[in-house]
Amino acid sequence: MRMSKMGIKTRHNRGNDEAISQEILFQAAQLKRHAAGIYGLGSFLVKARNKIMNIIRTNLEDYDCSEISLPIIQPKSLWENSGRWSTYVDSKQMFTFDGRNGEYCIAPTGEEIVLDFIKENIVSYKDLPVNVFQMGNKYRDELRVRGGLLRSKEFVMKDGYSFHSSVEDMEREYNDMRECYIKIFAELGLDVIPVKAVSAEMGGKVSEEFMCFSPIGEDKVLVNSDRTIALNTEVLEYPDMLRDIEAKNPGINVHNLEEVQCIELGHIFQLGTFYSENMDGYYVNAEGKKQPYYMGCYGIGINRTLGAICENNCDENGLIWPESVAPYKCVVIYLDDYEKEAMNIYSALKQNKIDVALDDRNGTLGSKIKDAKLLGFPYMILIGKKFGENGLFEVENRKTVEKLFLDKQQLINKLK
Repeated sequence: MRMSKMGIKTRHNRGNDEAISQEILFQAAQLKRHAAGIYGLGSFLVKARNKIMNIIRTNLEDYDCSEISLPIIQPKSLWENSGRWSTYVDSKQMFTFDGRNGEYCIAPTGEEIVLDFIKENIVSYKDLPVNVFQMGNKYRDELRVRGGLLRSKEFVMKDGYSFHSSVEDMEREYNDMRECYIKIFAELGLDVIPVKAVSAEMGGKVSEEFMCFSPIGEDKVLVNSDRTIALNTEVLEYPDMLRDIEAKNPGINVHNLEEVQCIELGHIFQLGTFYSENMDGYYVNAEGKKQPYYMGCYGIGINRTLGAICENNCDENGLIWPESVAPYKCVVIYLDDYEKEAMNIYSALKQNKIDVALDDRNGTLGSKIKDAKLLGFPYMILIGKKFGENGLFEVENRKTVEKLFLDKQQLINKLK
């Protein structure tokens, strides 16, 4: 992609945000605040987010999860059936409006709509289990918005739901999704641990959050030295949960655990029959009797995960994208005298299916190098005076600052 076509004009100065990554994104013209909690994302963030979504999608399909797409505008009746309409309206988290045919919400979550969608297809125990997911926008009127990616009124989320004929099968799927999430976050290069959590708002009693250690995190987590025990501090307010934790971990004193700050990136739940009983979600078992589905719920905040990746991969010069989600693997920067050579290597890299950007904007070599570091390209390819001397491309690794001088084929092999 030619950078002259991207509409990017980086800033000389940064703002004053609580997270350095957010300051960098504003400076790089990749994040725009239109109003409190309402942000636009630039092309680099969109490309990185799409790669995150593809990693999530690929891993979920390995676990036989099926992708669907459900409406965000939902009728009030669905939420009244679940008993959650008043809860969300009273908390002022949910956007609602009057339509031609009644009252609607712009959904902050998807339990009601997925059950309404699935229950006509799952009528027998022979149809179970099923695990479906979707990725798309969600809306919440957040009281305290942060940083554009970490907490905003509009965000992209992966939400998944499973349906089962027994508690045992629900627990099996829950453990499979726990395993899948650990793989997803590892592939994204994030240091994430499952944390025992409270889930009263969603229904169900068993849940875990996937927490990423970060000094800008809103959540506080209690961990032991080897990270085999991790609890959200909210658990301290629930004596029954504390007793259960202490029973399963003899000798543990939760008050002696270390408190660390984290960003919550994912959350999985065992919902039981909370929604199916309230919303007429039944199947016929082997004995011919109607039974409510047992349900699981599995979410990942995709925008928030993108924000955590940015926060964990930056320095004073800008972003440092991990290769697995980098919008572009490399950028070609050149002196005007070497435009032909730059076009040739740019075309060759594209032909080899390498995500490459060409900085063909007006500007000095120095300003382009500065922007390349700000935008976080994993590799920077320089074509300047040294190329004129030896015919080799100077390749700099953004993360290690290692420099290599390679010919055309060596460069292609390096970046494949």
